[in-house]
Amino acid sequence: MTAVFLVLACVGAILAFSWAKRSKAEASRLQQQLLAKEESCRKQADIIENYRSRDRQLVQKASEALFIFDQEEGALLEVNHQAENLLGYTQEEVTRMTFKGLFSREHHQRLLRMLSTALKEGAAGIDEIKFHRKDGSQFIGEIRTRTGSMNGRKIIYGTIRDVTQTINLQLELRRHNRHLTLLNEISHRVSEGHDLPHTLEIILDEVVRSLAISGGGIFLLEQRGTEMKLALHRNIPDYVVEELGRIQPGIGLAGKVAESGRPQLSPNLQKDHRRISSAVQRDGWRAFLAVPFIAEEEPLGVLFIFDRGSRVFSRDDVRLIQAIGRQIGPLLKNAELLDELQWQHRLNFASLRELERSRSALRENLEQLEQHHRTLQSLSQMKSAFLSLASHELRTPLTTILTGAELLQTSTREKLGEQEKRVLEVIMRGSLRLNNIVDDLLEAARLEAKALYMAKEAINPLEMINELIAEFRPTCEEHRLQLELMDFPESCTLRGDAHHLKRAFGRLLENAIKFTPEGGWVRITGHPLRQEDVSALAPMLRPFSQSFFDGALTESYLQVAISDSGIGIEKDDLVRIFDKFQEVGDISGHSTSQARFGGKGVGLGLALAKGVIETHEGLIWVESAGPAQGCCFSALLPLTGPDES
Repeated sequence: MTAVFLVLACVGAILAFSWAKRSKAEASRLQQQLLAKEESCRKQADIIENYRSRDRQLVQKASEALFIFDQEEGALLEVNHQAENLLGYTQEEVTRMTFKGLFSREHHQRLLRMLSTALKEGAAGIDEIKFHRKDGSQFIGEIRTRTGSMNGRKIIYGTIRDVTQTINLQLELRRHNRHLTLLNEISHRVSEGHDLPHTLEIILDEVVRSLAISGGGIFLLEQRGTEMKLALHRNIPDYVVEELGRIQPGIGLAGKVAESGRPQLSPNLQKDHRRISSAVQRDGWRAFLAVPFIAEEEPLGVLFIFDRGSRVFSRDDVRLIQAIGRQIGPLLKNAELLDELQWQHRLNFASLRELERSRSALRENLEQLEQHHRTLQSLSQMKSAFLSLASHELRTPLTTILTGAELLQTSTREKLGEQEKRVLEVIMRGSLRLNNIVDDLLEAARLEAKALYMAKEAINPLEMINELIAEFRPTCEEHRLQLELMDFPESCTLRGDAHHLKRAFGRLLENAIKFTPEGGWVRITGHPLRQEDVSALAPMLRPFSQSFFDGALTESYLQVAISDSGIGIEKDDLVRIFDKFQEVGDISGHSTSQARFGGKGVGLGLALAKGVIETHEGLIWVESAGPAQGCCFSALLPLTGPDES
């Protein structure tokens, strides 16, 4: 029995020892597994932290402005540096704001609709929404959003872009497209318009509609530009129309346009001292713009537009209306020519009837028919028609006007009031100006026909230039211009007509003075050139006269240069300014005055100077670096050799 107990005790001890050994091994194994799990968790945490750090860096360093918005609290959780720079708020300031606090009040409903769409569909966007910056300024932006979650929060994240410049460019492009559409429509109307009043009505309606302005109107000049007629108007009350109907050339803004051929602009007629119509003020006109209808440098009418709101007409608006005016001008001129052609046609028809009634006078009627036919052909050539009109129709009434005005000045001047005297002086100035124009036209016709007499006499060019300087010096002093003669040779002789050469150089000097602003300078120089010197200039001078270099050159020439510090000439205009009836530059940059800065005439001065110089076997050209860079007119004339008489 005792032996049994001893055996059982031994077995129990052996079992206990074995169990203890197994428990210790299991505990060691479990501890190792726990340590492995902890190490795995640490690695996972490091990976998550790395991802979070990378995400923050991606957000902060992104090129676009990014934001994160809490769906439940309605607050901004985070913005990146680009968003801080765009909005002007720091990260700390943003987290204290609601999302809609960044937007204009009128855009809150659009913002809420976008957020609602994002929650339903997972993504949404909004265009052209106004943002408020911290400094109070605004910009137009666009938002693109998506829904998501972050640290257990439901969020909306997205981008913000400033599209202000893009929107402005789109608006500018749409405005330019409207202007081009309007110009194309008007060009189409002008090309098809046979009924002048109906065509003008359509054009005026298109202008008012396209520019979205209050109204406008058209004045037409009558009686050779001495009277204005309000031919059309839109959205103008009757009492204003009645007062506008009394406007004459030179009176008020529209009258000044008709007289000078230059546009007139006023941002607010309510405060403009140039406004002469009280009815316009009562009707609430503010922004105002008037441009002339120009054809062959002659004002034929005035197009004006106005707005009763706070609108200000831009430079593009002015250019658009000027372009319309330039298109309508030829239309009016063509209408006048059509009337003349119809009148001439009636004469021809009467001649044909006379031919049928009187066969015995067949030869006389045929000659008359040929004369009428020649007249019809001349009407198709604008230049010839104008020269013919000047030489045959203007001279007699002009002589009558000058004679009558001179008689009034000498016989009744003391009996006239101040206003009548001023009117009489205006008549005299205008008549003398017109007389000079007629003389220029006749001289141009004779030059073209090679019928202008030119003497052949020895001329001292220095004496001629000194005489011109003495004549023009008072004008230069009046306009505070410095007139100088520099480096002119004393011993040289030209051969030709002293009278016409002096007039030609006088035209060049007058041109330099007119287009040089106060405080500028005009200089005259003279340089002898040899034949080889002139040949070296051929590439530059051929565009001004191809025929000059086709013939044989003389041994020596005198170059007379008149340079100035004036308004300069565009490169494309250097050659064509010598054409007849050519005036370069925009109409708003010049005046029709002969005396003051920017005055211009019918465009014959330089053409006449060119004709006279070329008649003397010379050459004339101009050089200029461009607008506001001054210019230099040069005339090249052959010098007389010592053996020539």
